[in-house]
Amino acid sequence: MTTTDDRIVTAAVRLFVEKGTTQVTISELAQEANVARGTLYRNVGSMDDLFDRVVGEVTADLHRRVSASFATIDDSATRLATGIRMWVRYAHENPQLGRFAVKFGLGEETLRSWMTGPPSSDVDAGVAAGRYQLGEVGVDSVASLVLGATVSAMWMVLEGHQTWREAGSSTAELVLRALGIDAEEAHRIATDPLPVLPATA
Repeated sequence: MTTTDDRIVTAAVRLFVEKGTTQVTISELAQEANVARGTLYRNVGSMDDLFDRVVGEVTADLHRRVSASFATIDDSATRLATGIRMWVRYAHENPQLGRFAVKFGLGEETLRSWMTGPPSSDVDAGVAAGRYQLGEVGVDSVASLVLGATVSAMWMVLEGHQTWREAGSSTAELVLRALGIDAEEAHRIATDPLPVLPATA
């Protein structure tokens, strides 16, 4: 993103969180981003698509960085736990974006789809490898469990109830145990040192 794009996205996230809605006006955004309306028209296009665009830019960057951080990790359970913990840490390091995910992660389909995509892939891989014991439970249900638990952990951190390390590790451990991973192994995986999260593009 250009500097102007970054300012627009940052301003849009602030407005979405403060207003509690996915709809903002061109005037509100221009004032919040401190840019001319003409600049917004050139850089944003349709205001109706603004929320989806912001979701795409924010989550695509985070997914790229998280995926790069565990590119050498083959075990699906470790990848899933790492992803959960990275999202929780991200909320701590980027509170505004964390609040954005907490506010809209469960209810807005665009953000929900972005947040459940990679975990679903890791769950699919784990099921195929016999890593998880799901019984008749479908992958979509597991993805919803992962999303709900992760968003709740992010909220705990943002509200000061837990540190990101505590919330991330305990949530990852509980999710792994729910998927049939042995308690001792789940604890080990969920408390292993996290890989380095690469810098944003």
